[in-house]
Amino acid sequence: MGKPHPVELRDRAVRLVEQGSTHTEAARRLCVSIKFVNDMVRLKRETGSLAPKPQGNPGRGKLTG
Repeated sequence: MGKPHPVELRDRAVRLVEQGSTHTEAARRLCVSIKFVNDMVRLKRETGSLAPKPQGNPGRGKLTG
């Protein structure tokens, strides 16, 4: 799994949409997918934050007791 996109890029995508650009225009301008822009706008609307979700296993591996 790769690293999440930086918060600055996430913020730029949301700001472009808020300023009147379509999701497609914002995605093309920032060289990201339309789904990324859709997800960031939805994340901002639902949580108010653009911080990425934690990645990885939270400690419930095969060897934990």
